[in-house]
Amino acid sequence: MNDDQYQYDSRGPRRGGGMAVLLIILTIIVLIGGVWFLARRWPGRTPGVGVSVQEESERETQESTAGQTQETEAQEQRDVMRAAVLDVSGVVKEAMPSVVAITNKSEQEILSFFRGTRIVESKSSGSGFILAQNDEELLIATNYHVIEGASSLTVCFNAQAENEDLLLADAVEKGSEPQYDLAVVSVKTADVPQEVLGQISVARLGSSDDLLVGEPTIAIGNALGYGQSVTHGIVSALNRTLKIDGAENRYIQTDAAINFGNSGGELLNVDGEVIGINSAKAADTGVEGMGYAIPIDEAKPILEKLMNRVTRERVDEEEQGYLAIYTQDISSEARSLYEIPNGVYIYGVVSDSSAQRAGLRKGDIISRLDGNTVTSTERLAELLAYYRAGETVTVTILRADGERYQETELEVTFEEQPRSSGQPGGGIYGWSFFG
Repeated sequence: MNDDQYQYDSRGPRRGGGMAVLLIILTIIVLIGGVWFLARRWPGRTPGVGVSVQEESERETQESTAGQTQETEAQEQRDVMRAAVLDVSGVVKEAMPSVVAITNKSEQEILSFFRGTRIVESKSSGSGFILAQNDEELLIATNYHVIEGASSLTVCFNAQAENEDLLLADAVEKGSEPQYDLAVVSVKTADVPQEVLGQISVARLGSSDDLLVGEPTIAIGNALGYGQSVTHGIVSALNRTLKIDGAENRYIQTDAAINFGNSGGELLNVDGEVIGINSAKAADTGVEGMGYAIPIDEAKPILEKLMNRVTRERVDEEEQGYLAIYTQDISSEARSLYEIPNGVYIYGVVSDSSAQRAGLRKGDIISRLDGNTVTSTERLAELLAYYRAGETVTVTILRADGERYQETELEVTFEEQPRSSGQPGGGIYGWSFFG
């Protein structure tokens, strides 16, 4: 037998080719087993990539959900703001019990050629809101110009009662700051029926420092004296500086309608918080939607100071104290020209009076009486109506010292009013109108 017998011809396998085929089959089996093992070990993963298809899907779902949530929240916020602008009924319902109407009765002397001097009574209407309540009194914030010159003040509460007279109560000035057009009036809680006290509330004060232009605003007040009414708009501008009646202050500008009688009322945000005290409006041909409110953050410290003053009642005229001076108002032009500070100019002091003994002199300017700002002889007369003869108060004066004015406080005791006076101007009651 020779070796050629073991060779394959072209039509059949040789012994060496069979081994190669076997190796290929084994390799394929190993690869398939490896893939199966990897698939069982890391389900859902693609070998060599290292990222789960399932995790990728979950991440995309989360991102999509987060985006939808943010968009939903933004839409909800827009809906809330839109609803606040269109429907303020909820805010008004909550705030209205803190708003009051104020009626100012004043007396004016009218000089008639045929009838001589006669007294005419006049009425004006305004608004206010309740700042605080205790067992003795209700303290109400308003504008000074709402109560200016009042011989009597009446407050009408926003409540329900069988007899409307039960909603009315007499009020007195607790304190005021004419320079800032702010005042606080007091009502005795004993003068308010329990059924009314149970329906009214103290206003919630917000912050005007956090306001943004474009925010919604709501104005509530006794417009035109017809009773409480509501208007709404937006914050049109902040820190508007205006000069009104000689006093320059900063205001919130709003396009919420503020009409006569709204003065002293609330300017609210959408949370029902007081952000301003309605005070003025621009009234001129071609002017629309320009109302102004005192920012509550600027008003707060002044109102707190006024709230802490002793509540005084008007004194009968024959019992009122006598300051024994002659005063004169100074025009704004003269103040500017001669750099004279605000106050009332003393052009005469009654000889041997308590005012003279206390140190008051001709040329002094009274700026405050018992802590109350004095801006005119009329204002001084209003304040004197609350003091009796024999009372001693602090009078703050400005006295010229070279080119400057120095502030000095003097303790002055009021005297009884004289029946007549030989001084120029006849009988005086602590003041007179000259100049």
